[in-house]
Amino acid sequence: MSVPPQPDPPGAVPRFPELEARYGALVPMDSGMQSRVYATPGGDLVVKVYRNQRGDHAREAQNLRRAGMGTWVVDVAQLDGIEALVMRRFPGRPLRPQDVPTALPSLRSALQALHRDTQGTVDVARVEQRLRRFRSALTAFPLEDLFTAVETPLEAGALARPAAFCHLDLWHDNILISEAGEVLLIDWTKAGLDDPLRDLALLKTGTLDLLPPDDALNAALSFLPGASRDLLALYRAYIAMTTLHDLYWFLMNEPYGFEGQRARKVPRARHVMARLPEF
Repeated sequence: MSVPPQPDPPGAVPRFPELEARYGALVPMDSGMQSRVYATPGGDLVVKVYRNQRGDHAREAQNLRRAGMGTWVVDVAQLDGIEALVMRRFPGRPLRPQDVPTALPSLRSALQALHRDTQGTVDVARVEQRLRRFRSALTAFPLEDLFTAVETPLEAGALARPAAFCHLDLWHDNILISEAGEVLLIDWTKAGLDDPLRDLALLKTGTLDLLPPDDALNAALSFLPGASRDLLALYRAYIAMTTLHDLYWFLMNEPYGFEGQRARKVPRARHVMARLPEF
């Protein structure tokens, strides 16, 4: 029986005897809410150790393979009472504002290929559930225009569209760029079937909004598969939905940052909504 890992003492470097017997002493690289990332001694591999034992290591490997990125997967390991994914290391860093224009063609190509993998339809009941949760938590804030932008097409049945394989976590720390301008999407634990417009809205709020508002919107529209009025209205709805999701996340997880995020994200969403047609 495996024992769940305990929290690390401040300043401690966790040791994983079985993993390190296989790959050498692990050097800490990064740490997030869901995982810790280490480099192997040679620097050619990274080991992602998940904080919770929920099968995320196998899920992410499966998603990478479905996205056509299986060559990056080296090992899916359950050792030392933890779950880990071992991958080849990409010689890049997270996207910065000045990198966004360079990254756009590669991102556009990668997401077009990803979204060609279609299956079933969007789970509208799940959208409704999310929206109810957001309303309950955000009721004290003047966000009715954002809720209306989502609820109107939702009630009309317009969100019951074909689903495709989506990354669903396209914020700029999950997009790496090398000095040569090569781009790689990382962190595939949340990937799954959804509306590609939701993925593109997440890209807008999480990455393209590093740019000034008009530049961000123009870049975002270049990812859309067309410019029909209906498509633009649905994209408008997903921008509102994603903004509500982000506000909800901060309120629940980092409440000290909520007001700052609201001051930034709501005007960005309204900038888009003022320029795209209502449903």
